[in-house]
Amino acid sequence: MVKQKKKRRLKRWVRVVLWCITLTLVSWLVYWPVSTLREYWARHRSATSELNSHERNAQTAPDPIMEQRLRAFAKAPSRLDSADVALAIYDLSADTVVFMMHEKELMPPASCIKLLTAVAALKRLGPDHKYQTHISTRGNVTGGTLHGDVIIQADDDPIIDDLSPLVSALRRKGINQIEGKVILSLARTDTLRPHHTASVWDIPYIKLPILLKGQQRIKSELRVILAQQGIKCRNISVESGLRIYPEITPLKTLTTPIEQVISPMLIHSSNIKADALYHHTNHYHDRYESFRGRGQSQTELFLSQDLKYDTTHFTLNDGSGLSPENRVDANFLLALLRYAWSDEAMRDILLNQALATPSHSTRRGSLLTRMSGPEFRGRIYCKTGTLTSRAVSSLSGYAKAKNGHWYAFVIINRNSPVGESRLYQDKLCKELVR
Repeated sequence: MVKQKKKRRLKRWVRVVLWCITLTLVSWLVYWPVSTLREYWARHRSATSELNSHERNAQTAPDPIMEQRLRAFAKAPSRLDSADVALAIYDLSADTVVFMMHEKELMPPASCIKLLTAVAALKRLGPDHKYQTHISTRGNVTGGTLHGDVIIQADDDPIIDDLSPLVSALRRKGINQIEGKVILSLARTDTLRPHHTASVWDIPYIKLPILLKGQQRIKSELRVILAQQGIKCRNISVESGLRIYPEITPLKTLTTPIEQVISPMLIHSSNIKADALYHHTNHYHDRYESFRGRGQSQTELFLSQDLKYDTTHFTLNDGSGLSPENRVDANFLLALLRYAWSDEAMRDILLNQALATPSHSTRRGSLLTRMSGPEFRGRIYCKTGTLTSRAVSSLSGYAKAKNGHWYAFVIINRNSPVGESRLYQDKLCKELVR
């Protein structure tokens, strides 16, 4: 009996030991691959993180090779006098200056000054800003006759060529006679003209949109449209500056987003849209009659408060660059490009909509005969400038190099044949993107 108890006790201890050994082996078999996999992924993440860190550092560290190439390019023999060339190149990815030459020399910027017009408008008016043209009525309509007035309130929209859509809204309302008057409440009553230092034919009057032709022409064309649509009206009056009218019935509103003005202004270098937008930006906040003539222009406020750039020694006559007496330096245009780059919404508009680029057939614009090689596609976004009569050519914008860095660049050529200047600019851009 005692022997049997000892055997049973021994068997229990053997089973316990075997279970412990089994559990130990199972635990080890589970733990070892899990631990090994954990160590592997830890090493992999560490290596990947280190690689990404190296890649980020490579993209944010200055590229000495680019600086060497640009210095060699600037020193290479050229048919252009280097004293008449201003260069300013900035590495946006590394946030550092790459190369400067005569960057503080005052030179005519030509149409590159449109960058100031665009950036100031986007900042002071906002990227979501819209021009608005309204038609409303006040009074009652009986039997097709409006016993009251029609009110047209119009910003100085440089896109609208025809007021027919507004008049059609009267017809849809059943109005064929106006007993009162048509009131034109206009943000701009004078005609758009180039600065007096520019050539008068640089902004051809015949090509002006209706709302930039001045009050007499607007009245005349509106009278013709009313007659064509069979609406009788004896009196059309003009009020300078917008007003707030109570108790009116809105009929129709025409809107033009600001990017629809900025894109053709920069891509196709439209002088009409540039000077129109320049005026609109400066006077938008005082366009209502009761606020007219108060304070600084919005462009001046942008320069002093937003850009914080001292322009007291510059000459800025217009928003298009048509005035041959405009004078800025390359460093100023570079500051504009850097400012726009720092604003995500502004950068998006310039890169994806508004700057000329060889990447898109509809956005070649003033680059139509330039930079057609594959090396420029998706890598150059810029604004051109030309004053042929003054032997001035300029090019400013953004370039993406093969190393992934983004650069802002400004090139101004003066006292040089325009064709030679453009070849010089294109060669420099080729150095930037390779």
